[in-house]
Amino acid sequence: MKLVIIAAGRGSRLSSISEGIPKILIEVYNKTLLEHLIHNCVLVGISDIVIVTGHNSLMIDDYISKKKFRVNIELIYNADWELPNGVSVLASKNSIPKDDDFMISMSDHYYKDDLLLKIKNSELSKTIVNVGSDYKIDMIHDLDDGMKLQIDKESNLVNAMSKDLMNYNAIDCGLFKCKYEFFSFLHKAKENGKYSLSDACNMIINNHCLGGVNIEDSTWLDIDTPDALNYINNNRNLFE
Repeated sequence: MKLVIIAAGRGSRLSSISEGIPKILIEVYNKTLLEHLIHNCVLVGISDIVIVTGHNSLMIDDYISKKKFRVNIELIYNADWELPNGVSVLASKNSIPKDDDFMISMSDHYYKDDLLLKIKNSELSKTIVNVGSDYKIDMIHDLDDGMKLQIDKESNLVNAMSKDLMNYNAIDCGLFKCKYEFFSFLHKAKENGKYSLSDACNMIINNHCLGGVNIEDSTWLDIDTPDALNYINNNRNLFE
């Protein structure tokens, strides 16, 4: 199973301190986020990673060319990187074997191998996509910016997904397990002028096929702002 890492965006909210460095190369606990992601993959048995790049892609290419990693890394450049993140996932399609399941991760989310393993081991027999779902809403660092989910706890099916939801019980933690069929929904969304992962996921919700995976006590953080970076560096005990 391959992991697709979305690393194409500009990272404008972090730009005041990142000095143009792609978010995937930001350091947390003396390692880049990419190194943390790769370490997680090694621990759970994922040996193939696809990194979709865009803005400042040459910095990522150069960094990887000078390192030796214990996984296979394929770099794909998304020329439409200024569009929302669903386009980056779609750019990885030719790198995913037809009919294989695959995973998606945000490049700027910090988490450990226990979270990755929970999503990796989730069952897709009744769903097309499963999304890591954090019910610990009172512990979300930047709740306003979180992708909110309304999940039926009996079926574990997601009934709604939006940053603007007023009625929600979980937050999307930015980690997905998908059937290859997901690409067809990304295509349909793009044809309709909808370019984000959440746009395609909402189409799947309409088909009652988006599952929520309770991450339970696993921790994660979206490092999208200087405040979030300061928070994780000052609260290592919460994440290690």
